[in-house]
Amino acid sequence: MPGIRLLARVPAVVRRDYVATALSFWLTLASGLLLFHLVARRAGVQGFAYYQVARGVVATVQPLALVGLVPALHRYLPRAGRRVRVLARQVFILEVVLLNLLGFATIALADDVGRLFGIGGADEVRAVVVLAAGTCLCSVAVAALRGCGAVGRSNIASLLGFGVLPLVAFGATAQIDVFLALQGAALVAVACWGIASAGPRGAEKRPAGPRPAPPLLTLLRYGIRRTPGDIALPGLFAFPTFFVAGVSRSSAEAGYVGFTTSAITLICSIFGMLTPVLLPRLSGHAHDAAATGRGFGADLAHGLKVLPFVAAGVAAAASVVLAVSATPVVEWFLGTDFDGADVVIRCGVPVSIPLAMFYAARPTIDALREAPVTAALLVGSLVVEVVATFGAALVLPAWPAALAGFGAAAVLLGACTYVALLRAIPVTARKSSP
Repeated sequence: MPGIRLLARVPAVVRRDYVATALSFWLTLASGLLLFHLVARRAGVQGFAYYQVARGVVATVQPLALVGLVPALHRYLPRAGRRVRVLARQVFILEVVLLNLLGFATIALADDVGRLFGIGGADEVRAVVVLAAGTCLCSVAVAALRGCGAVGRSNIASLLGFGVLPLVAFGATAQIDVFLALQGAALVAVACWGIASAGPRGAEKRPAGPRPAPPLLTLLRYGIRRTPGDIALPGLFAFPTFFVAGVSRSSAEAGYVGFTTSAITLICSIFGMLTPVLLPRLSGHAHDAAATGRGFGADLAHGLKVLPFVAAGVAAAASVVLAVSATPVVEWFLGTDFDGADVVIRCGVPVSIPLAMFYAARPTIDALREAPVTAALLVGSLVVEVVATFGAALVLPAWPAALAGFGAAAVLLGACTYVALLRAIPVTARKSSP
């Protein structure tokens, strides 16, 4: 079995880091689901709507505010040598400046922003601004810890900031806007702790490496060029629901499609954890290999080429399990009144298979290629999804057309990403492992 052989060759520390990262992610996800339930019970329909819109605004603003600095930290901090602490803090300060500019502009127009998004007045908007700032800063700090090799501290910071402290903030107040502001403030505190501890102590006194450390401008240029991809990826998952909501005569179908894309997201999250684990290691390994002239390693290159197919196999197995159990899952999670949702799920979950290939190949491409390859592929796939969906809608009902467009874009994305992976991995004949 290729998957078993590949797993056996993976260093134990990499397997341990992946398991710890995945565990942190799932615990954070469980915390988020619990908060949905708690907010709905305490705040009622209006409070829950404000909470949902606030989360949506933060998710929309975050890629624009981060300007791709998270993957930039993953890629370049392992190459920073003795300047690793300085570079991490420079990025953090840059993000603080960007957030202050966005925050002041938003607060100055708070009433207008509140009416635009339907989230209330100035107080409610300020709470969302604080939450967005905390989310972005904590994301930067966690990425900096990852780039410095402090995987344990990065998982602690992520779980504490995004999983534990939101529950504490919810218990501290009965007002939803105050809860969001407290959550944002807690995230800022975790971010400051994380960035203060990023990088080994005494790194500045180490001898310089064979290559100079990348300047801040290099990270910023790398990140900005990938920002369109960070925006296109959630759009790829969200467009089917928006399309069905606008076209279908049945309001329930949009909910079914949204539930299906959420199921696909959960399957893909298994492989999304590969990026924070592999990207810093692959980037540092490629940098050292180039500096010392010892080559990339044939065993490593082969494993990276096999990994997308292993991911596709795991996604296929998960899709089969979910398709077989779709009816009881829908009845348990949504209720017996949601007739037809299981059919949509069965038709939609196979889309996760080519998407799994993309997520498995992405960290290697981002580590080895400075050009924004994955960003271009994501933007192109989103365009294909829109065109294919509207084309399929000429002959199919709304929800099959939406899933057909999503599937076409996913297949194209998976295939093109694998071709890009083969082009990114350097040709080598020497057998070695990182």
